Amino acid sequence: MLDAALELFETRGFDAVAVPQIAAKAGVAVGTVYRHFETKEALVNALYRQWKKAYNDFVLAPAPKNMRPRELFSRYWNRMTLFARGNPRAVRFMDLHHHAAYLDDESRALSKSYAQVAEEFVKAARADGAIRDLDPIMVVALMWGAAVGLTKFAASGALEFNAKMASEMEDALWRAIATDSNGEN
Repeated sequence: MLDAALELFETRGFDAVAVPQIAAKAGVAVGTVYRHFETKEALVNALYRQWKKAYNDFVLAPAPKNMRPRELFSRYWNRMTLFARGNPRAVRFMDLHHHAAYLDDESRALSKSYAQVAEEFVKAARADGAIRDLDPIMVVALMWGAAVGLTKFAASGALEFNAKMASEMEDALWRAIATDSNGEN
């Protein structure tokens, strides 16, 4: 059911999908969907939590201590892009739904944990003199937006989101936030 819901919510959005469509796509009766999820909102929240938790667990896995900001940035970016390349539909789904009014507090809390890690990274990188004085949410927006953008362009056939493309984007992102003109900090 969750796989069917992912496909439908990602391609059509929440409002354009009815529970009977999810049931049909999953090959189950409508009552079966409602046996597991009280409402369509409960279903989309379960799906969002499943993928946001998987994303957070993968991308935010503890890094070795004393990593330099540039190395840590690279670690986060590489994990983001590996996840996005391996789960493009889930990334597009999370992007489409992450500010939705139907997300519950538990779903929103998963996004907050990501923002907290970003804030810690930005504060430490600024203290080290590696990056400019930027709002942590701006850094998240740059990284997330770039990863999602590449994922969407790849889905449309406009480009191949491969390791080379991810590396080129990483360099561009680092140069956008680094303190020196060549981004080598």
